[in-house]
Amino acid sequence: MTAPPAVSVAAEARRRKERRRRIGAIVAVAVMLAILVAVSIGAIGFNNSWWTQANPVASNDQKAPDGSSTFRQSGIDYFTRTRVVKVSLGADRPASEQLGLASSGTQHIDFLVPLTITATATSSLSFPLVDSLDVISSGGRLSAIEITPNDAYQRLVGDVHALAPQVGWSDSAVAAFDAELTASREASGGRSFTATVGPAASTGMRVSATLSGDSGSAPKLVIHVGAVGR
Repeated sequence: MTAPPAVSVAAEARRRKERRRRIGAIVAVAVMLAILVAVSIGAIGFNNSWWTQANPVASNDQKAPDGSSTFRQSGIDYFTRTRVVKVSLGADRPASEQLGLASSGTQHIDFLVPLTITATATSSLSFPLVDSLDVISSGGRLSAIEITPNDAYQRLVGDVHALAPQVGWSDSAVAAFDAELTASREASGGRSFTATVGPAASTGMRVSATLSGDSGSAPKLVIHVGAVGR
């Protein structure tokens, strides 16, 4: 006996709905498997990368031939992982092009986490927990770096005093720095202050520091570490 047309149509609709449900389920499973495979491959690749290595080895674009850091993105990624930025300011330092820098100019870098900056010429200086760095090049070579600690006035003055024996600022130079701060504050009626100590070159680098500020802004200490000559 032939089923009424309405019954046949309803049955066919149910069959189509069931087919769509099955196809949808198969597609969902396939998509999930594809995602799992992609995640697994990505995890394997990441676990094999220098990001997860205890002592990662830098590639040629992440370090210069003398071992100093480069400032192209790959180099920034690398020293973010190792937490140390190595800067050479000696007479045999690399050309700025090897470091990913312009022939002349300033590149400002804000770090994702505080890093240690190590600057080297005839001896080395280390600056821990640095949040940002200005890298200055001129004449086709790295010429200086500038570090700007972020802290309260008294702590910044303390940073200058603590740095003095490392960079060669004499006791009399530091005393003159303190006196200049006081005199500049008095001269402005307490509205502003500025003082500079250095440069000294006992490390083979010319190191100076300037502390300044006014009533409308936070104090700013700029530590300038420059190469001696070209």
